[in-house]
Amino acid sequence: MAFEAKTVVVDGLTVSYWEGGQGNGRTLLLIHGGLGDASLHWGPVAPLLTEEFHILAPDLPGFGGSQPLAVRRTNALMHWLTSFLNALGIEQAVVVGNSLGGLIARLFAANSPQLVPAVILLNGGAVPDFPPMMRLLERVPGLSHLLFSQITRASLNPTSLRAMLRVENILTDDFMRGARAAAPGFSRLLRMIVASPLPQQQTPLVPTLILWGTNDQVATLAGAESIKNSIPGAVLTEIADCGHMPQLETPDVFVWQVSNFLQKLSRPQRDDLPGAGMLPPYPG
Repeated sequence: MAFEAKTVVVDGLTVSYWEGGQGNGRTLLLIHGGLGDASLHWGPVAPLLTEEFHILAPDLPGFGGSQPLAVRRTNALMHWLTSFLNALGIEQAVVVGNSLGGLIARLFAANSPQLVPAVILLNGGAVPDFPPMMRLLERVPGLSHLLFSQITRASLNPTSLRAMLRVENILTDDFMRGARAAAPGFSRLLRMIVASPLPQQQTPLVPTLILWGTNDQVATLAGAESIKNSIPGAVLTEIADCGHMPQLETPDVFVWQVSNFLQKLSRPQRDDLPGAGMLPPYPG
């Protein structure tokens, strides 16, 4: 099924996004990380996902064709995601986030359980604890731009990428061009997360699946265990022979795990846990 490029105006800003699987019963909101935009992260796996799901993959502000936010604050990003779903008439979406997108997915699920009945984190989702000096340097004009540009460039060098990714054949010329093109957006996103306080609510109280490529030498399995321990009831599933981007490195396994998790999903029986009810049944 087609994965189509579209645009929508959200709070006066143009948002570029990809959509596929219209008419399927469940919507997945796919949140990309810093190594490229939505198309790079989700385009190759879209044909498998759209066999079963309705998928929406927005370019985050400042990535792809999406305009940057006027105010670099995490609460503004949370509002942006809510407004994006509202603009498309989506009442609920399972949120899937990779890498830095995992943190965004986690925060969005924690703060909008009425919109997010479940969350899936892919080699990401840790709540960062930045040293005070880093926050101080972010406030210095010129120096902050240089600092975060260097961090971004370091993450894109071949040595760093090989440490993250087990399946190196995804590092095509197109992948590298897309990752480099997204570097300014990546830098702005990092600066926003460092500079602004994170939302007070940081722990999703909805069903959470953590999928983790075990060969990721940057976001390690120890980090995955820490994330699991920080989210009540979270399930951690390891993916062997896979690194930082399971949706690209092991797409069949990734889609099967997502499908299996959502087939079993139902609302927790405890009345003191907020969140949406059961996801709608599969069509047919």
